[in-house]
Amino acid sequence: MRLPDLTFELPDWKASDFTRIHDAEKKVKQIGRKAGTGSDSFHKACLKLLNIVLQKQPEKLVSNITSSVDVRAFTFLLGVSEEFIRQFSLTRAQLDVLIAPRDPISKLSLLQLIRAYFVRYDSIANTQVLADWRALICSQLSQLKLSAALSDLASYVKHAAVLFSASGPAQVVAFARNKQSDLDGVLRELGLNAFSHGRFLTLCRYQYYLETLKTIPVGAEHDILSEVVKSEVINAPIDDSHLLGHAVLEILIDRAAGSPISPAWQSVILSIAGDPRVPTSSPNYQKWWVLLGEQRIGLMRGWLSRFDLALFLKVLEQSARDGSIGDMERMFEPRKQFMEGLLEQGLVSQSRLFLSRHAEHYLRKSFKKEELPEYALVDSPETSMIYLNLAGKVHMIEGSHSFKLKLLDTLPSQFKLLDYSKRLYFDYEFRSKIVRIYTEEFGKRRGIAELTHDVHLNWQHNAIQFLSEQGISVSAYELIGAARYREYKSKFGVS
Repeated sequence: MRLPDLTFELPDWKASDFTRIHDAEKKVKQIGRKAGTGSDSFHKACLKLLNIVLQKQPEKLVSNITSSVDVRAFTFLLGVSEEFIRQFSLTRAQLDVLIAPRDPISKLSLLQLIRAYFVRYDSIANTQVLADWRALICSQLSQLKLSAALSDLASYVKHAAVLFSASGPAQVVAFARNKQSDLDGVLRELGLNAFSHGRFLTLCRYQYYLETLKTIPVGAEHDILSEVVKSEVINAPIDDSHLLGHAVLEILIDRAAGSPISPAWQSVILSIAGDPRVPTSSPNYQKWWVLLGEQRIGLMRGWLSRFDLALFLKVLEQSARDGSIGDMERMFEPRKQFMEGLLEQGLVSQSRLFLSRHAEHYLRKSFKKEELPEYALVDSPETSMIYLNLAGKVHMIEGSHSFKLKLLDTLPSQFKLLDYSKRLYFDYEFRSKIVRIYTEEFGKRRGIAELTHDVHLNWQHNAIQFLSEQGISVSAYELIGAARYREYKSKFGVS
């Protein structure tokens, strides 16, 4: 039985079918010129390896590195070709095959391998492969017989324990500090200054930032602060679960603990992580604050209460000046004295700021958005408020523009004042609704007070009495101030 003839119709080759090959050839010629060699065998080896990865077959690299020229081509491409390293991650097998044709490898190949290590570092190798890479370099360095004591290879041999340790960047910074030398000088000594844009030196600079933050005076303004808020810095990974930004935040918060934080350091923290007084599901909270722990969150909340109060007083003072309201202007200082006195006595455990549109606009002229704490808006052209939790026993709400001071022993459940997902409130909610729903929920009892501000010290006395009834002992002197304390004492008989 005779089978019919088989007919094959093959399409003609198109110019586009050769594009990838031609592109690879051009790249090889370019990098060959950079390598300072016109060796055909080197060019061919580079082209062979580059084509393998461009065809997305990096698993074939190991079987195609069979000669010293292949080793030189691989180590060269690893350090200089973005196209080459973009297609794969370094493996132990690729490292092992480098010494198969010859052990030790040539000095040129070793220099290229070291260059690739400092340029690429952890960007193309996981933790284990990075350790294997270091081990290979150290093994090769140990076999060298060097005649030029001032060569880069001699520097690498001399300082191998620093450069090729598991914590290389940290060791380099420690080396600089131990020598009391600037980082740039040490980089030259270690033979690293040629890799200024490489990943290893980038991490050295980041580590240097952290060490500097640990040693500058607490709260000090410093050039390093403008560096550590950059996106590429704070988002640089330092281990499997932490970013560099986490380390920056930990250093600043821990060093500032125990005293009011400086505006410069507070601004850095807010720029990186934002205000922790937000819903715990918010992206910033999940990214930064969750990993910092409750103690640091508590410290930041305390500092921000002080900042909230400073901003509210700034708004209150400006309102008095803008409106030319005589009574309000006269009462600004007493209200400022009273609230700051509560803060200085350590009674403020929590706060929240509520700004009118006008107040928001006013503050945004003085602060960048990322420098401001979290706040809610009030649907009012003028009235702004601040909430203060006093020792966990009294809830205080103060406001501008003829606002009556409110003191409550408990917040009504319907009044979502501390619901941080609620960002907009209405003026009447603070002026009248809160009193009404408190009475509806708890009945008429002495757990709420509305106090009208006057110039005769009555509102301060009534507020102090309310705090006392709720078990909060205060220094009347700190709440009234030296200028009027004698008058207060004479009128109300307070010792």
